Amino acid sequence: MFVDGQNVALRQGCSYFITMNPGYAGRQELPENLKALFRGVCMMVPDFMLIMRVKLAGCGYYENVIIAKKFDLLYNLCKQQLTKQTHYDYGLRNILSVLRTAGTVKRDNLEASELLLMMRTLRDMN
Repeated sequence: MFVDGQNVALRQGCSYFITMNPGYAGRQELPENLKALFRGVCMMVPDFMLIMRVKLAGCGYYENVIIAKKFDLLYNLCKQQLTKQTHYDYGLRNILSVLRTAGTVKRDNLEASELLLMMRTLRDMN
C-alpha cells in the first residue's frame, strides 16, 4: 500500500534491481531513502579471458585459446603500464567491440592466419 492509499498487487517472481557504479565519473549517488528499500549485492569482476575465448570461438577462430591469452595479456599490460586517463578504455565494453570487429575481419578473410587477423584488428582499433 502506498502513502496515498493505493493498493498495488505484487508478483512473487518479479524483482527490481538497480545497478550502481559508486565513484564512477558523472554518476550520482542513490538517495538514502531509496537505498533503504534495496538490498546490496556484491558483483565479481568478469573473467575477461574466458569471455574472449568464447566470443572468438563463436566467431570461428580455431586458435581461440592462444589468441585469448595474448589478447588478455596485452590488455592487462596496457591497464597496468599506460596512463590512467579516462579516454583510455581497456574494459569489457572495449574488449567486446574489438571482438565484434575481429569476427567481421575473420568472416571476410577465412583463409588468412588467425593470429595475423587479430593483430591487425587490435592495431587498427587501439
